[in-house]
Amino acid sequence: MSFRLTLLNLFYRYIERPLLARATDFGSVGARLDKQAARLHEPAGTHANPVRIPYEDGWIDARWISTGRASRSKVILFFHGGAYLFGSSTSHRPLAAAMADRTRARVLIPDYRLAPNHRFPAAIEDAVSCYRHLLSIGHAPEDIALLGDSAGGGMVMALLHLCGTTDLPYPACAVAFSPWVDMTLSGASHGRNAQREVLLPARRIPEARDQYLGSAPTDDPRASPVFGTFDGAPPVLIQASRAEILEDDARAMAATLSRQGVDVQLDFWEKTPHCWQHLQGRLPEADDALDKAGAFVRRHLGTDPLETDRQAR
Repeated sequence: MSFRLTLLNLFYRYIERPLLARATDFGSVGARLDKQAARLHEPAGTHANPVRIPYEDGWIDARWISTGRASRSKVILFFHGGAYLFGSSTSHRPLAAAMADRTRARVLIPDYRLAPNHRFPAAIEDAVSCYRHLLSIGHAPEDIALLGDSAGGGMVMALLHLCGTTDLPYPACAVAFSPWVDMTLSGASHGRNAQREVLLPARRIPEARDQYLGSAPTDDPRASPVFGTFDGAPPVLIQASRAEILEDDARAMAATLSRQGVDVQLDFWEKTPHCWQHLQGRLPEADDALDKAGAFVRRHLGTDPLETDRQAR
């Protein structure tokens, strides 16, 4: 464990987790994340362009993120985390830029509708609209990768489930960082890791779940893709920490995929916080995780950069 990770864990445990434990205004939480993101590293040459994506009742605001000589055809559709209550394309722009830089693909981050104003299934409906939009403007499914962290990781898996059960084609691959995939909250790590977890207050998870789901069944695979159908799904990479309360969500999701014949890679890190990948550029463990995720996406999108590009980063 790096010295920086030790300091980060102390900061999260004694500053960030108490703030989340007391939070009542999720808009303020989101605004704080946006401000924190502004202080994070972005690769040189990062470009962000706004776009509006149509859906049945209006528009979804989104951003295209790219760096350097990005491929115009290769795309990562990235769903941000935030317990379906906060988070945005602003808070997740540095992480999107880091993945764009590592893959030479463009990244699309939608600002999907958030609870409690827009409860389930609003978020996953927006995810489907964004995926259909990419297909409608000419992107082949084999040129699209899915990416998500936390709740966004759950959306990635839910979208894969819908690809397997509707007319939607599967994308090339999918990556999930610390995915929240089981709204029944049956994972033993919710209790086992409640004290080890330095960021998420375990006692607030049922509240966040209820704010999002309302009266919807907790085992609906569009919200809990651990109960989903994935026959014929593309390769999946899941990264999680052994010290977070969602540890067993990652393990259960990988088991579901594996039972259905999906090529799934489950990678655990020791003593890292929930979604530590956001600290890229500042935390060695984050850079290591993103290097592995980037290599996975490049392999399945076919966007391996030149060695000179990697050395110049």
